[in-house]
Amino acid sequence: MDLLVGAACLLVPLAFIALVVVAIVASVRARQRRMDTLASYAAQREWRYRPDGTGLEDRFPGDPFGRGHARSATNVVEGTYEGRAFLAFDYHYTTGSGDDSTRHGCSVVTMHLGGLRQPVPMLQVAPTRGLAKFFHGLLGHDLAIGDPVFDDLFLVRTDSPELARDVLHPDLRAMLAAYQDRAWRLQGDSLLMFRSGQHSPGEIDAVLASMKAILDRVPPVVWQRLGGGEAPR
Repeated sequence: MDLLVGAACLLVPLAFIALVVVAIVASVRARQRRMDTLASYAAQREWRYRPDGTGLEDRFPGDPFGRGHARSATNVVEGTYEGRAFLAFDYHYTTGSGDDSTRHGCSVVTMHLGGLRQPVPMLQVAPTRGLAKFFHGLLGHDLAIGDPVFDDLFLVRTDSPELARDVLHPDLRAMLAAYQDRAWRLQGDSLLMFRSGQHSPGEIDAVLASMKAILDRVPPVVWQRLGGGEAPR
């Protein structure tokens, strides 16, 4: 009996170690498969893929950037979509420390505006269903558009209420009801879309299409006021 108890005491830790090793190996293989898939996806579209995105973690202001520590950007896909330059990448940061630390991951897709003589004031729209609580803290003020349905679905923060009211016209508000899984922000020279988690290659196409749809619905008067004359390319 003592021999069986001793064997059990030895086997249980070994089994636990084996499970940890299997989990680590599976995680490494899953990451490699995703990298290979993203690289193949980018190559098929004549876009570029690079595993290291050092520098992108500090490129953009506002959420989800600037949070926590040990920030990193990886798995970058870049190219042009309908004439607009874009970047898609994984963004990670850590909150807490030691046993209380948590690693957070975000899917980020950015589209460069270009063609403007002055930066776009910040306008962020986040769905109130979960994401608004996650993506909070950006400088700016909460703004009610005055559309009860839209105001219930989305949290709007902006440095320019005039810009927000011009951009978020009824046609765009109706379209946005279909994009409640991501927050998005116009700021400086870029449009960003982001959510917690990570994207699949096919999801990048869908996000780029929705970003183009947003920009195409921005009234010409907005671009004219920013010195672009027309929708930026």
